[in-house]
Amino acid sequence: MDMLRLFIAVDTPATVKREMALLIDDMARGARGVRWEDTGKLHCTLRFLGSVEHSRLGSIEQQVELGTAGIPPLSLTYAGIGLFPDGIRPRIIWIGIREKGGDLALLQERVSRSLRSLGFLPEERPFQPHVTLGRVGGGITGTASGVLIDIVKTRTFDHPPVIVPAVEIMQSVPRPRGSDYVVLRSIPLTGAGGVSPGAPG
Repeated sequence: MDMLRLFIAVDTPATVKREMALLIDDMARGARGVRWEDTGKLHCTLRFLGSVEHSRLGSIEQQVELGTAGIPPLSLTYAGIGLFPDGIRPRIIWIGIREKGGDLALLQERVSRSLRSLGFLPEERPFQPHVTLGRVGGGITGTASGVLIDIVKTRTFDHPPVIVPAVEIMQSVPRPRGSDYVVLRSIPLTGAGGVSPGAPG
């Protein structure tokens, strides 16, 4: 059976990716035990779907289109740098995303709700919009972890607002040294704003 490892995402504009790449290069010079993301993989995940039959791709696209209906292009500010789950036991290094009007959170909620009809249950964790810069290896030592925490605390990131015009259905393709992300479908955001949180019914 032809399977695809899929997720729904908001891609990061190229101008922001370039700034993030500079930050990654800077931090990588001092941090150890971190697997840094390639510039082309920097995105904000709205919904992870996992392994899905290729034959379901059309239905998934229809539901994502339904979830995005009426939502305008997003005005996003990529700002702030932090650690998940906390600053004591770092596992993920991230850049935060801010917005005015709540369209990104509404988009995530509506897309997630639309996909429920296909059997994709909502994730238990609350949506925290961010871009993952790096993942900390499980074998990192206490000293290396402390150095990483100090590096993150002394860095900043604040990019002016940018417009994100579409939502992407993306495939994670395994490679010998990790994975590549491929856009299978790009769904434009064409709404004029003012969408009721209850739509679609």
